[in-house]
Amino acid sequence: MRSRLVDGSSLPYPPGMLRLTVLLACALSCAPIQDTPRLDRVSPNSALYGSPEHLLLNGSFAPDLAVDLGSDTPPSLENRFEVRIGSERAYGVRFLSRDSLEAVAPTTLPPGRHDITVTDAQGHSSTLPGAFEVIDRDVHRLVFVTSMRSAHPGEWSEPIRIELRDPSGQPAPTSTPRTVRVTSDSSTGRFAWLGHEQEAQAALEVTLAPGESGLDIEYQDSTPGYHTLESSSRELPPITQTVAVGRLGPPTAVRFTWVPSSPLVAGEPVAIALEVLDSSGGPASMPATGIQLELSTNSPAGGLAVSGSEPYHPALSLILQASQGRLPLLYRDMRSATQVRLSARAINRDTLTALESDEISLVVEPGPTRRFEVLRAGTRPLQVGIPERFLVQALDAFGNLTPYTGPVLLDTVPTDPDFSPGRIELAEGEASFYAEFTRVQTVSVVATDPNAATVSGTSDALLVRPGPPDHLAVSAVPGPQVAGTSFELTLEALDRFGNRSDMPVSLRLSASGVPDSALSPTTSGTFTGALTLPVTITAAVEETHLEITGGNSEAPDALHATTGGFEVRPGTTQRFVVEDTPEAKTVGVPFRVRIRAVDTYGNTTRDVHDLMLGAEGVHAHLFTPSDFAGFQGQADVAITISQAISSTRVTVLSGTTRGQQAGTFAVNAL
Repeated sequence: MRSRLVDGSSLPYPPGMLRLTVLLACALSCAPIQDTPRLDRVSPNSALYGSPEHLLLNGSFAPDLAVDLGSDTPPSLENRFEVRIGSERAYGVRFLSRDSLEAVAPTTLPPGRHDITVTDAQGHSSTLPGAFEVIDRDVHRLVFVTSMRSAHPGEWSEPIRIELRDPSGQPAPTSTPRTVRVTSDSSTGRFAWLGHEQEAQAALEVTLAPGESGLDIEYQDSTPGYHTLESSSRELPPITQTVAVGRLGPPTAVRFTWVPSSPLVAGEPVAIALEVLDSSGGPASMPATGIQLELSTNSPAGGLAVSGSEPYHPALSLILQASQGRLPLLYRDMRSATQVRLSARAINRDTLTALESDEISLVVEPGPTRRFEVLRAGTRPLQVGIPERFLVQALDAFGNLTPYTGPVLLDTVPTDPDFSPGRIELAEGEASFYAEFTRVQTVSVVATDPNAATVSGTSDALLVRPGPPDHLAVSAVPGPQVAGTSFELTLEALDRFGNRSDMPVSLRLSASGVPDSALSPTTSGTFTGALTLPVTITAAVEETHLEITGGNSEAPDALHATTGGFEVRPGTTQRFVVEDTPEAKTVGVPFRVRIRAVDTYGNTTRDVHDLMLGAEGVHAHLFTPSDFAGFQGQADVAITISQAISSTRVTVLSGTTRGQQAGTFAVNAL
């Protein structure tokens, strides 16, 4: 502690007080040396930029002891502490107790973390690094705080307040110098910065110092009308405010303004406005209860909105309050049109009288080409090889026909390798073409802008049927075949692109060198697309081929096909055929008999046999030869019978296979 004596030329104290003073002075002189302050904690440890914040500092703080020796006033503790936050001094520092101080952080502290230093009267200090953080409010937007102002020509308006706001909508002091610019859409408009002596300016620029959150201005204009003020600052979105300048008589009419001179683009909002006017054509004084407005459009795809965040409606009913003489609007139309009408009707709610209405006409043009539409013109079934008419249209995002003129590439999904055409030219947004498909499938036609791959269009899925039958495809016949054994023959009726036709056909079959009776079947019957027939040829032939002809009811003989050549071999031997002997023979005189080995169908076989020969009723030793080794196919055998008999026939045997003459003959004695 430190003592302070109040000097005097004399001691106006009684002896007792003097002794007390001396003792106190002695006690103070013998007291221990002052403790160094210690800062442990700060609460709160952060604050928003530009806001004064009361801080509580905790630690150890020894105060000064003040003693007035010339007074009966008892000794007191004096607050002799200084608190600095960063480079700035806190104000309102108060000693609360030996372990706490109170201070107020200055509003000018820049954003960021700051050290806090506490210093006592002897210059002893304690610093807590980064103990306090100033958080930037993050200026989010500009705001016209005041409502629409009005003024007579050449006179100053009421003050207009512009503020910086944070994301929550609260005023946000800027942490760095920030320039705010204000302009008017009127060439005769002038601005003044309220509270500052300077000449009125057509465009006002004010630099806000750190810690400031707004400015107040006045506006003056010699031209009657609703004038739009715009304010901007660096990266912040610009804002607007309306000032009404005029005679400000009673309202008599409503008028559309900001009417675009060029056509609208479908789907793109356009800004227009509706103004309340007096009899002079200038801004009117608004009635206390406002103006009832009825706005509408005759376009079924059009809509009005007060702001971009609201839905668009074909009709709006709303009230213009006393502070609103101009109503900014947005109009959007999804359909192109040569004329769209907007109308406005209004009623003075104070007098319940109708104001003069207004109507405007707008032109809506299509937007940029976003896609193609591919439409099929016909309704009959699609067939390969049969040209089909299609229409391609260039459309914007809302289905309006655009004036696109240029090439369009055509293709199919799935791919049809021989599809045509592959390219067409659009004029004024559309073109027609004839397409030919070559593959039977469910397919879509795809149109693409060669200069913008994202601009494309696909037709509905189309079922492509086969074309009329144009030719036949016949499966190969492997050889050799065996007489009487069936083999499979596949017949296909194909269109000119090789697709199986779905039209019914009927075919006839024949085989070269084979009688019709030895071929089965000779007709296919009626079938569609493909047919597999079991074919049987019972006649053996060294080489033959099948010939197929036919068609449909419209062209019965239009289709022809031939198989490759093949051999039909005889089957296995089923019996022996022995030719009859037409007349009587003489004992001991040789005569010839023809013997054949045949299959089921009478074809001479190729099997080799060992034959046993004989004659009915003739002793074996009287018949020669009695055997024939290595017999194959057929042979003429010289037979001798040495026994007279009135009726006999030659017999043949090989294993279980037999044969004999059908008729009999006699053998006469010499």
